Amino acid sequence: MTTRGPVVLVARRELRTRMMTKANIVSMVVMLVVILVGAAVGRYFLEREGEPPTSRVAVSAGAGALAPQLRSSADAAGLDLELSTLEEDAARQALADERLDGFVGGDPASPQLVVPEGEPDGALLETVTGAVRSYVVAERIGDLGGDPAAFERALASAVPQVETLQEASGGGFDGAAFGVATVMISVLLFALIGSGTMIAMGVVEEKTSRVVEILLSTIRPTQLLAGKVLGIGLYGLLQVVVLGAALVLATRILGVASDISVDVGAALMWLVIWFLLGYLVFALLFGGFAALVSRQEDISSVTTPLMFLLFAPFYLTMFLVPNDPDGTAVKVLSQVPFFAPFMMPVRDAFGALAPWEMPLAIAICAVTIPVLVWLAARVYQRGVLHTGGRMRLAEALRG
Repeated sequence: MTTRGPVVLVARRELRTRMMTKANIVSMVVMLVVILVGAAVGRYFLEREGEPPTSRVAVSAGAGALAPQLRSSADAAGLDLELSTLEEDAARQALADERLDGFVGGDPASPQLVVPEGEPDGALLETVTGAVRSYVVAERIGDLGGDPAAFERALASAVPQVETLQEASGGGFDGAAFGVATVMISVLLFALIGSGTMIAMGVVEEKTSRVVEILLSTIRPTQLLAGKVLGIGLYGLLQVVVLGAALVLATRILGVASDISVDVGAALMWLVIWFLLGYLVFALLFGGFAALVSRQEDISSVTTPLMFLLFAPFYLTMFLVPNDPDGTAVKVLSQVPFFAPFMMPVRDAFGALAPWEMPLAIAICAVTIPVLVWLAARVYQRGVLHTGGRMRLAEALRG
């Protein structure tokens, strides 16, 4: 059998026996349903809140000249206006029966607004006031021999033309960009924690049940570790792609995709790339260091420092990057392999990356991974057959 053969067999076993369990499948389906149903419900309420208020207004025959101005003013005020023509008596009866929200009668230049009770609705009062002013201005211009339509066009264009001497500097806070980036690195954190924990628990389970001794009689320790990392990594990648795609779909359902200044599709692509790099960085450490212990109760003693290596970059990213995406500390930390998977996507969402920074961070991660492979393989080879108390890291590295 080739060197690659045992690795593929172990990867298949991990994918089938650990990942494709009923509990994992159900949890994935539940998360997808929660995301998509939540987006659908959110869209329903957003659409309800986004609908313009509707006002039913009648005008008398004498005030009918105000109708064009009323429609224009309603559009400007964001009011959905239902306009009709009624005699005053009929209109007052309709107001009493709550079939109308207002009646405009009398002289168009100084009309009377009749409402059912109390103070008139603010949007309705603004609409009628704007319509009357437009009517009066148009009438006065016509009396002076001018063209009211030309005056309206000139008035609409009477705005200052803004010129900026210097482009705004990058790094300003963008709420939409930060929201998308936060969701993406949260998915990344969730996937890395889940995958790393599964690798660590799998290593210790095999040591506790002595299954590892049977496996190592046919394959090398490095092949067993590589198969575990590959199999669980495939499942973690599936989680990232499925959940990330569901979140992208949720932004489409909510109808906010066009309002977001970030290319969500590109953000998902970079999430996949940084998951692969981050997974190799962290999964190797989880797998190698878990071999130092022989009991499930002792797993936390080796995984706690690794969890800190995951949470520290995440929280520092949330704290440092939005405040100063171009800061020296942020630039330096975003090149460190443990920080890069979290900081780079957020800085990219803010548009704060120089063209060379992303390739350099990827290159540093790529160079670091072989070193971590050597370290994890050395610790795993020495520790996987060790029984009894916890093996010290220095002892494993000396072997």
